[in-house]
Amino acid sequence: MHDEIYKKLFAFPRLVQDLLRGFVAGPWSKAIDLKTLEKLPAEYVSDDLSTRRGDAVWRVRLRGERWLYLLVLLEFQARDEPRMALRILTYTSLLYEELVRNGAVAAHEALPPVLPVVLYNGESAWRAALEVGDLIAPAGPSLAPYQPAQRYCVVDERHLEEDDLPSGNVMTAVVRLEQSRSPADLERVLEALSLSLRGPDDSALRRAFVDWVRLLAERLVPAGSAVPRVATLEELRMSLEERVAEWPKQWMREGIEKGIQQGIQQGIERGVGQGIERGLEQGIEQQRALLRRQAALRFGEETAVRLAKLLAHLAGAARLAEAGEWIVRCETGADLLARVAALAADSAPTCGDE
Repeated sequence: MHDEIYKKLFAFPRLVQDLLRGFVAGPWSKAIDLKTLEKLPAEYVSDDLSTRRGDAVWRVRLRGERWLYLLVLLEFQARDEPRMALRILTYTSLLYEELVRNGAVAAHEALPPVLPVVLYNGESAWRAALEVGDLIAPAGPSLAPYQPAQRYCVVDERHLEEDDLPSGNVMTAVVRLEQSRSPADLERVLEALSLSLRGPDDSALRRAFVDWVRLLAERLVPAGSAVPRVATLEELRMSLEERVAEWPKQWMREGIEKGIQQGIQQGIERGVGQGIERGLEQGIEQQRALLRRQAALRFGEETAVRLAKLLAHLAGAARLAEAGEWIVRCETGADLLARVAALAADSAPTCGDE
């Protein structure tokens, strides 16, 4: 998924411009003219580079007539690549050979400067050497001038701090999407993107983000839920907002129901040797303990202690399942205790605020 999404996103000059502005800028960046940014056509890229799906080669003019070539390499794996500096050196050499072969650089003309950038989204932090010279054994001062030297920039997306993320920057949205862990996180990114991508020239980029965020949302929603297909960032944000409040309750409800079923089954299995009735009793006790833990997480330990006393008066999986429903549905610990007390008295209440 990442290869295709990034290939689509980094075909937009706006995203590459914001990458340069906010994440790899240096003193040299004052000399570039971002309006001249252009993606290299396929004939300027060797087969060795073009076969790496998602990677891109761009160029932008430095003040004057010189070009700066931007190599954007994507690393979508669990951990860093120890010899990335060597791969960068190889790709740079291939690019230079292709530029000479295609006549983009004249025979006696100096080769253009290259800026290699690695975008990395692995869970572990990037620790690989950034300079190819660090991969070469020390050779002493007399041999050092003969060794290759090149450095690359890495954007370690999942480990950037909030202070590293410039506001109003579209690349910041990419980083925050990589760091998202909940539908609420996605909502915040969508809101920021709606403000950043307002222009008529941004319509295609907006659609690309809608497709990506929708895919991310589908991985976060509870089983059996769906994220509707929408056309705009704002529609997707509103759709997520409507559903976010219900999803945690659904997760908890599913967890309680599954826990009750598993506990009773385990109790039955253990009870085969000591009597089915005793096995069922053990399963019920396990589920009382599970409900107590759930109540402690939601309403605090004091409520959980009081709930445990009420649960002791509930017999049977059906009554315990009802108590589990109240843990999910009630908004306060006092309301929960009142509902379960009514259950213990063999009544069937409903939340008055529903």
